[in-house]
Amino acid sequence: MLSNPQPILITGTGLLTPLGATTNQTWQSILNRQFITDHTRSAGEFDNKPPRVIQMAQQAASQALAQANWHPTGDYATVIGTSKGSIESWLTPTSKHMAISPYIAGGPEPAGLADIAASLAKGDSPRLTISAACASGLIALIRAAMMIHSGEAARVLVVAAEASVHPLFIGSFKRLGVLPAPEIGCRPFDQTRDGFLMSEAAAAVCLQADSPDKDSASSPKIALEHFALGADATHLTASDPSGRVLEHLINKVTSNHPIDLVHAHGTGTVANDEIELAAIERAFSPSTSSPFLYSHKGALGHSLGAAGLVAVVLNVLAHQHGIVPPNVQTHHPLPATRVTISQEAIHRQINRSIVLAAGFGGSSAAVSLVTRFP
Repeated sequence: MLSNPQPILITGTGLLTPLGATTNQTWQSILNRQFITDHTRSAGEFDNKPPRVIQMAQQAASQALAQANWHPTGDYATVIGTSKGSIESWLTPTSKHMAISPYIAGGPEPAGLADIAASLAKGDSPRLTISAACASGLIALIRAAMMIHSGEAARVLVVAAEASVHPLFIGSFKRLGVLPAPEIGCRPFDQTRDGFLMSEAAAAVCLQADSPDKDSASSPKIALEHFALGADATHLTASDPSGRVLEHLINKVTSNHPIDLVHAHGTGTVANDEIELAAIERAFSPSTSSPFLYSHKGALGHSLGAAGLVAVVLNVLAHQHGIVPPNVQTHHPLPATRVTISQEAIHRQINRSIVLAAGFGGSSAAVSLVTRFP
């Protein structure tokens, strides 16, 4: 766990999901209790070139840069989180197939995972790509914070993007037994959960160590407070049944502070949710106030490498608006004593929240966000 010697502020966010082509559209859709019912691509307008995932990343980045008032060609580093990059371009490399396939996003020459970073980074500014399965987006955020700590960069654009709603991966996850029956959908932390729905998403966050707008210094700011990385070598795809690594990460980022919102990985799979909930419950003592537990995957599906940063953007909005979103698909919550799982939106001040992410291969991460008042 690393604590920030100085506040690292989140000054801009961007988001594309199946429920909206902007941050606000997605937020309003979630509050309106909308949710996907099948494996779903992202909202937005796209053409056939560059690859779809790059266009998604560019659109999310543009939203974040505009909100932060950063010039698109300004002096900032770029960190990308993605599990597969422009995978659709690699799977169907010929122009003939591209013309007839609905799953095509790019050109015939695979450029590797670095193509998203290459499309967003400017000049000779630092750039980095993180690929850590479904923890990619959150680890990218942590790596960006480390760059600011070390002095490698004063400002960092963090983008996580995933566009792999493709028959190959749907079939692969189906064989692993982690996709739900069509009539069930994704139900995180529900007693009748059956798996997750795959989705596309892109999220972007602007990080910097100082306030970009001294004129608004009296306004509350959302800052990245603590972060922790972990590795679970128990199984190639399954979680450690004991949840030891996750519990350790939660303890590190909470640092004995009261937590208002826990944004869980919450995939809706039979194994993950029970293990994760048990680890979360153990991390909070009976004497602390009960935080609310939320997973966006019931509404937005699982966007794999983008999911962790999507969760961060949604937590920023929860801090700003004082709302915990509803767990819209959680009809019969798993029993819990130290967290509250609500099907309805909860209006309350969010002073401190955490985000959790985990991925195949044992990658795991946690961060805490805090509302900083002047």
